[in-house]
Amino acid sequence: MLNWLINTARAVTITNPISSNSFADVVKKFAQILVTVGIPLAAIFIVWSGFLFLTARGNDQQLTKAKSTLWWTLVGTAIVVGAYAIASAVVEFAQTL
Repeated sequence: MLNWLINTARAVTITNPISSNSFADVVKKFAQILVTVGIPLAAIFIVWSGFLFLTARGNDQQLTKAKSTLWWTLVGTAIVVGAYAIASAVVEFAQTL
């Protein structure tokens, strides 16, 4: 029984699920995934805030909600794009060291 367990343990190999060989690749891929998910979400929320503007019809409370939605969507988009830019810059800087 112990011999079978040892042979089975030797036959098991663990593959790299990230498929990256360096920390720089991991950072780049994570930033790309963040942008790939974040930009379409930003587009959806910009359209949603436009819908809120159209349906407000002069109601100050709904206009405030629409402005707030647009503002935070733009802030979130800037953070996503800025994070991608900073991650790319840090990786490029680290590779030149």
